[in-house]
Amino acid sequence: MHTRVEYRRGRAHARAAYLIERGVSRRVWVVGAGAAYWLCALAGVWYLIRQGVTPGNVLALHLICFAFEAVSVLGVLWPGAGAGSAQLVDDHQSVTVSAACFSGIFLIPPAMITLGALDRTGVPMEAVLASTTALMLASFVGLVAVTALAPSVRTTHDGPGPPDGPEWSDAGDFDAGGDQGLPGGACSGAVPPDRAGGGRVPAVVSDGGER
Repeated sequence: MHTRVEYRRGRAHARAAYLIERGVSRRVWVVGAGAAYWLCALAGVWYLIRQGVTPGNVLALHLICFAFEAVSVLGVLWPGAGAGSAQLVDDHQSVTVSAACFSGIFLIPPAMITLGALDRTGVPMEAVLASTTALMLASFVGLVAVTALAPSVRTTHDGPGPPDGPEWSDAGDFDAGGDQGLPGGACSGAVPPDRAGGGRVPAVVSDGGER
């Protein structure tokens, strides 16, 4: 039984890795899931007004918003090529902050003012507050998670140029003649005749022979 559970977990992990690495690009996961949780928060207002602002409904709305935000966060932090890159972090921050600020500035205050003017401060007002809370909490947790964990999963090679590694000697040491002035493209590591320790060392000529 235990082996079967581990097998299913392994398959689920492999499927998720395939979807993120090969199926859909990371930016689609980040931006798409970020927009989806914002739409869920908006739809949550209508849902709570219709179904009632009960603890169970409010909890369900919070869980849905957090689930979509978690998908967006995983698009940035999932191990593999491009994990934690600066581009993905910028995309996540842009969509998350935009959703929170747009809702907090252009949607929530007008809705509260309208409901207050219509004297509908009961369930509709509570629905707006609950949906706003879910949106802001999901945004805050997602931003903190990406900001804190992105540097730890970021690969060493992030951007153009060769990856980090040992420094290689300059190619000038291998050009024609090297720094020893030897003909025929001999490298600088050739042993000079005066250090050969005894026997005669044939001079290297351009045609590959000796004299």
